[in-house]
Parts: sequence; C-alpha cells; structure tokens
Amino acid sequence: MKKTRFTTWVLSVLLFICCIALVACVDKPVAKQLEELTLPKLKDGQMAVIIKNGDKDYTSYTVTLTENMKTGEDVIEYLAQEAELNVDWTESEYGKYINKIGGLSPDASKNEYVTVLTSVAKDKGNYAGVTTYTVGDVTLVSSQVGISEMTVEQGAVIYFEIASY
Repeated sequence: MKKTRFTTWVLSVLLFICCIALVACVDKPVAKQLEELTLPKLKDGQMAVIIKNGDKDYTSYTVTLTENMKTGEDVIEYLAQEAELNVDWTESEYGKYINKIGGLSPDASKNEYVTVLTSVAKDKGNYAGVTTYTVGDVTLVSSQVGISEMTVEQGAVIYFEIASY
C-alpha cells in the first residue's frame, strides 16, 4: 500500500514537471516596437494602409471607407485605381495572393514573400511565434486571413512588409 502511494506521488510530480516544461516552452509572441513608424491621424470612417519599403522607409495611405469597401482586397483595388498603387497578385482558390505591392518585390530565391499584418482583432493570428509589432497604442499582428477576407473598419491598419521562411 505504501509503495503504491509513493509510486503515485512520484508519477504525479513527474507529470506536473512535464506540464510545467511544456508551458514554459510555448513560444509566446513578443511585440517589437516600430519606433520609426508614425501612423497617420485617422478621422471618423478612415483606415490606413502602410507599406514598409525599406529599413526605415514607409509609405502610408489614408483611406476613407465607403460601403463598397468590405474587405482588404476592396481597399487595395481602390488604392490601385485612385492612388496608382502598384499591385500584382495571383488569383487562387483561397483568394488573392500578393506577389508585389508598392515598392515591395520579394525575391523567391531568398524564400521571401509579402506578409500582411492587421490591427483588426478578429483577423489577427493567434499561434505561437506570430509576428507582432506595436506602433504607439496600435498592435499589428500577422493576419490569419488573406487579403480577400480581411476585415476593414474604421481605425483599422493593414501593414505590408517582406518576410521570409
């Protein structure tokens, strides 16, 4: 009887230690502060689109939302027409894949691609190690949805940069 209790106790302690080790190993996202970026001042009914062109070089667009702008794709198409934003994308069964936007032109030989981050809570990725930036009091997180499904709303920020895998 004593041996069974002792064995149960040892197994419980080992299980507890293993659980602690697993929790401690979770790669929690750490927000990197983009100190060199200043978000545009948005008025009611506006959102921002920002493209990181280089190390400390950004292009910002302020968009006044209309009833026709329901997704990120709609906003980018608007900017392509009205602000002559250069966009090259490929249609797929999952929506549009951005090959190039603005001055961003990823190098496939370096495993680069255009990544999209958002400030809209319901579109933010929630997996371990997700790319996260803060700009003032706004948090930008890699989007878990594509540009064709991305939510646009007053005060939203959509951010593009080159990433690699």
